[in-house]
Order: sequence, then structure tokens, then C-alpha cells
Amino acid sequence: MPLYEFGVGDVFYNTIKAHPSSSFFIYDSKIYLNNRSTQAGANVSSVPNVPAGYVNLFELNIDRIVNSDLTAVIGPSSSVSSSQNVPDTGFIYPFVQKGLQKTAFKNITRQQFIHNYNNGDIITGSYKLSASITRQLYLTSADLTSGFFGSNHTGSALKNSLNYATRLGQHYSFPNKATDIVNLIDIPSIFYGSEIKKGSVELNFYITGTLAGRLTDKYYNGALIQESGTYSTSNDNSIAGVVLYNEGIIILTGSWDLDSGPTLNDKDYLDTSVNTNPRWVRFAMGAQDNVDTGSSLTNGSASYEIKFAGTHKIPNITMLTNANRGELNYTNNPTYIEYNQTASYYPITGGNFYKENELNIKNIHSSSYTDPTGSLKKTTFITKVGIYDENKKLIGVASLAKPVKKTEDRDLTIKIKMDF
Repeated sequence: MPLYEFGVGDVFYNTIKAHPSSSFFIYDSKIYLNNRSTQAGANVSSVPNVPAGYVNLFELNIDRIVNSDLTAVIGPSSSVSSSQNVPDTGFIYPFVQKGLQKTAFKNITRQQFIHNYNNGDIITGSYKLSASITRQLYLTSADLTSGFFGSNHTGSALKNSLNYATRLGQHYSFPNKATDIVNLIDIPSIFYGSEIKKGSVELNFYITGTLAGRLTDKYYNGALIQESGTYSTSNDNSIAGVVLYNEGIIILTGSWDLDSGPTLNDKDYLDTSVNTNPRWVRFAMGAQDNVDTGSSLTNGSASYEIKFAGTHKIPNITMLTNANRGELNYTNNPTYIEYNQTASYYPITGGNFYKENELNIKNIHSSSYTDPTGSLKKTTFITKVGIYDENKKLIGVASLAKPVKKTEDRDLTIKIKMDF
């Protein structure tokens, strides 16, 4: 088998930037991702084993049912302790055994590893993980400990990001940081990649199915500007919030009424109920914020939509493999030589000599006549290209969609592309 080394200009490294879009619709304390509802499976009510509006982080445990036998184990049971058994829960999950390697999962602290597990114990993890958007409301409060920028709260963690983003405009600066009503929506990075694409954010507020207001970042600077309001147009072109593109955070502060009714029963992070007219600071009620909109008929008439596009940077490598003229025209495939030849395939050997039998190559070159055939042209068909590292270890195989004919007078270049 011939081996060739990539030459100068045969390998290219690139980064592909993709912008997949996502859409969340919130209604009656339920989240719908990309307009998909729950898909029932053969064993569970939801095929991915996560609720509607969530994404399965590992896409494992699809349509699997839990094993009700709590004593079931994988493999033989340990005669020392049940803690050294691998439980058969019915789901796929990672596990490691505490031993000399000192291997554990990242969420296990050093103290837990030392004191909570004995040598030989099985430490288990979980692949049944999911992600979706969350919402948090911070009500007006003069007390710095309970406001958005209070100690150990989200505002304090985002303070540096907000201050840094003021280079895009002063709309990122909150003048009354302790007293502003803040509605925060957190989007996990699995939905947008490295950052949210600028100019792609759109928020729609519906009352009884009618659009009451829309926010967009049409100036690509993170300012969410109201484009249309059916109740009152006086606040059109007003800034109702901001977007932190890198952090996936939407902060809404618009407190003007979008409709005269219905009255929305909202709650802040301290579980304090508030009745108010539809406003941007009440946007996305029911998105994992412990607000049961189904408990009030008036809340059920409001629905919300969040649209945006992410930015995913995909490393890409392009490799050009060359099959030069006069090369790669022999193969070990048995069909390469004529069938039913009297000479043996095996060489003749003795104490002092080694001789290979001469076998005729099958001529597949076309001719206008059945006999004689055309002149012999060594012909092969390339079906796969193997990629090797510097130690000549196979690290990848590229399969062609259709075999490519290779003759002695033909130069071929096969382009291989791989995403990481």
C-alpha cells in the first residue's frame, strides 16, 4: 500500500461561522422550542426524556424507561458491598470506580471524594440532563440586598459585563440600580454557541393571540427597541431592555402598559405576588419562574415569543490528496487479474530461491470488437482514502460516494473536508 505525504498547499484550516435560529414560545407555564410539542414514544411520554421546550444535552436515553427493580445491577454483584455494584437503572450513565487513579467527576469535590466514598465504590454521574430558558423578576426595592444588583444576585455577577457593554451605548447603564424593576431572561449557550447574533433578537408579546408589542435590536447595539404597540404608540422607538450577546442574557426594564388588561399575576424571586397590566417587565411569565399562570384565567390569555440566531464557529480542515499519473494502477483485489489462470497465486520458494508466478492482468479497456480486445491499460478504481498520522497510524478513512476510475495517464485530486 503506497503512502504519500501532504505537500505545501495540500492542507487548509478554516473556521465556518453558522447562524442557526431558535424560537421559544411561552404559554400557560409551558415552553415550546421551535414550535415543537411533546413527541410520545413507545416507552415514555416524551421521546427525548425531557419536557417540551427543553433540549437533551447528550441526546442519550432516548425513549428509555426507568428500571423499577432497585436491586438490579450490571454484571455480577459484589460480595463486599452493594456500593461496589453498578446499578441497572434502565438509563445510560457514566460511572467510575474509586481507586488508585483518583478519578472522579467534576461535580465531586475533593472532600466528598475522600470522605463519602471508600476504595472500590462506584461513583455515578448522569446523562439525563436538559436545558431551556429561565426567567427571573426583580421588583423595585431600595434595599440593596434584595434588588437586582444586591449581594449574591444576578445583577452583581453581570455588573462587569454591563459596564463593559456601555461602549455600545449608555442603554446598558442602569441609573437607579437599586430601584429598577428588572425582568431577566437567561438563555443557555447550547442554543446560541459562542454568542447571539447581533440584530437577530425579536421579542413578541401577545394578548389573546393579538400582537401587543414587539422588541428588536435593529441597530445591532444591544438595545431592544419597541417597534409596534397596539395599545399605545407613544412608546414606539423607546428602549425597553438590552441584550448581552456573549452571556446570552436579556434584561427588560420597560414598565409602560402594553394593554389595559388583562391583569397579570406575577411573582418575583422572593415569591412576592404582584398584579399588573401587561408590560415588558412581565414578559415571558411561566418560563421556569415558579409562576403558575394556569391558576389565573387572566394569565392564560398572555403568550410570549423569543426569536434569535446564534453564532457557532465550526473548525474545518480541507485536505487535497493526489493520485498522480502513472501511480496507483495496481491493486490486490482478486478481480484485477484474469480469472482461472493455471499459474498459482502463491510464489515458488526453495532453499535458495524465491519466484513469483507471472499472472495476466485482466484487460477492461473497451474495444469496438469482441476479439481481439483493445490495448492493455492498467485500470483501478479508487473507493477509499486513508489518513495516517506521523507514526503511520490510521486516524481516518474517507469513503467516496462512487468509485473513481484511475488510469495510467490520468491525474486525480480528491478533496476531503472534515468538521470538528
